[in-house]
Amino acid sequence: MRALLGRLVGFGSLPLLASLAPLLLLGIVTRSCTADEWAALSIGQAVGSFATAATMFGWQVVGPPAVALAAGEEGAREIYAASWWLRAGVFLTATPCAAVVAAGLSPAGNAVLAISMCASAAFAGMSMTWYAIGRGRPGMITIFEVIPRLAFLTLGAIVVALTGHAVWYPVSALVGAVGTQAVFHRRTFRWTVPRWPGRAALTGALRLSAPGAAVVVLGGVRSAAPIPAATFVSDPGTVARLSSADRLYRYSLFSVSALGDALQNWVLEAGVGGRRHRIALLLHTVLGVLGAAGLGLVGPWATAVLFGDHLGATRELFAGYAVAFFFVSLGTPLVRNVLVPLGRTRAVVVADAAGLACGAGTAFLLVPTVGVAGIPLALATTEAAATLGYALSAVIVSRGLKNGASATGDPGAARAD
Repeated sequence: MRALLGRLVGFGSLPLLASLAPLLLLGIVTRSCTADEWAALSIGQAVGSFATAATMFGWQVVGPPAVALAAGEEGAREIYAASWWLRAGVFLTATPCAAVVAAGLSPAGNAVLAISMCASAAFAGMSMTWYAIGRGRPGMITIFEVIPRLAFLTLGAIVVALTGHAVWYPVSALVGAVGTQAVFHRRTFRWTVPRWPGRAALTGALRLSAPGAAVVVLGGVRSAAPIPAATFVSDPGTVARLSSADRLYRYSLFSVSALGDALQNWVLEAGVGGRRHRIALLLHTVLGVLGAAGLGLVGPWATAVLFGDHLGATRELFAGYAVAFFFVSLGTPLVRNVLVPLGRTRAVVVADAAGLACGAGTAFLLVPTVGVAGIPLALATTEAAATLGYALSAVIVSRGLKNGASATGDPGAARAD
């Protein structure tokens, strides 16, 4: 239990608080910009999330275990170098495409704002957080992610408040992220840019991360879709209010990620299944219930306080996000601690694709009748269907493990404690 508490504090406390802190800074930004500018920022963020998922290319899924099992520090560095070059290539390819889409969807006169936010969001795919998780070094995340991110976001918000130009917020974030990564490379690897790993290493990195990339891209599509979709069915003012609900939902999901990061190695070091897995499921269920209740009950008030009354979201807009939060939290330990470690990535992809299909069908049915509030409800349907798929696959896998253990006469092969 002491080890569990240590991981929760190390990977959960400060990184989580730092992830949520920008909500307060966004309050400064929204009070210095118009509803159209807020919509443009949110559209750039949402479309940029597609590029983020593509750029990360599954490394937050496959990277931590690969680095943890690497042959020493040099082996871990080689994995990171190959990952960095692979992700850099994807970033340079995906970001311009995403920027064009963000500019096209943004309100008139705000294309530059949407593009800058898109680029800033996309660069998050170059993050080193997965490497620090795999090496078991939460302090590395604090020094090279948390503190610099907060510092540059604060600087950006202050400049926006002084100048009234919202573009400085994403520009400051992007400049800070690029500069901090260069410092991380110099301090950790004595590189400014990682050494070229060679074609063989890049091919190996591609093979390793491709299954995880499919999972991440599908997850990015379903989480980022609401705001771009809303631009086709509603006016900029309503999109801006939906953006407030969407932004609060997105930041609330950092709590799920933080809990998953803290528990993953703790669960897997004892093997798949057993008491630790049940504890992880319980904790994620509790978090899901609390988070859903918080979004549903407090969300409308919170968006008005954080972003201003003119951008406050209604309770109807939060209903779908609350349900979606619950299912994201519930599904996280099934993916991280069962399906992916056992090589059942294809089952995750199938469940995600089925969830997207269910969500799209729900959107076509609900949007004509309930309006833009149907989009978050469609997201909830997507997450619920995907989580049901994870659960069914996990049950099938667990039964297979138990049958295998029974056949060998070794109960410990099926579950560990």
